[in-house]
Amino acid sequence: MIFSSIPFLYYFLPCVLVLYYIAPKRLKNGVLFLSSLVFYAWGEPKYVLLMVISILVSYISGLAIDYFRGTIWSKVSFITGVTICLGFLLYFKYAGFFLENVSAITGLSLPVLKIALPVGISFYTFQLISYLADVKRGQVPVQKNPLILGTYIAMFPQLIAG
Repeated sequence: MIFSSIPFLYYFLPCVLVLYYIAPKRLKNGVLFLSSLVFYAWGEPKYVLLMVISILVSYISGLAIDYFRGTIWSKVSFITGVTICLGFLLYFKYAGFFLENVSAITGLSLPVLKIALPVGISFYTFQLISYLADVKRGQVPVQKNPLILGTYIAMFPQLIAG
């Protein structure tokens, strides 16, 4: 869905605004998060789960970094979270490129993967890594509510703009 499209301007955005303003304060982040997932799913429905998994991995890693602060397990939690997030990005962005080049160099006929690149994966991956780095350095408090972190990452106006 494009910001200047009729469905966005006349259906999606007004519905989100109405739901947001009639929702009680404690549900406002939930409305924004679900709306952002619907917006993302409009163009890439099969990759919504990938985004949610990335958010959950970073949420759990952030909690572990904070819980184990000052120990080796804090570093392990950070490296694990970053590795998983980067792994998703590298797979979707570079797996086909890598297999093509290995086939060309070695003469093997490896199957070439035609993987569609999820919209905004680089943006939200680096945003999640930045969150983990900030938690590790103690620059931001760890987010105890996964919904707040999810809304921060998936917010539809910034996700597509990024």
